[in-house]
Amino acid sequence: MISRTVVWGSFNICVLVVILLRFSTPAMAADGENVFKGVCGGCHGKGGEARDISPVKFAGKQWERFFNKKRHNRKKDISELLSEQDQTALIEYLIEHAADSDKPIAAGLR
Repeated sequence: MISRTVVWGSFNICVLVVILLRFSTPAMAADGENVFKGVCGGCHGKGGEARDISPVKFAGKQWERFFNKKRHNRKKDISELLSEQDQTALIEYLIEHAADSDKPIAAGLR
């Protein structure tokens, strides 16, 4: 006979798994602003070894070209730091808030 404790514990684990699966897919999709502040901020933020950067440093097409030509790799290969989804979200964020956008953001990471 199976005890109620084992059944209740198994039930709780199943509920936890369902909740994690439910909220870990689209709800946790990459957010460009968080990638910019979290990942890019590691080097470009206060105390980092790279210079300060903000979305308005370049126009949208310049950001797009910068990442498409992998120009960041000249200084540091970021391919291991960013998933393809994170990189796409980051580029979209930078373009959305670039110098030539309708919503430019001048605040840097320092």
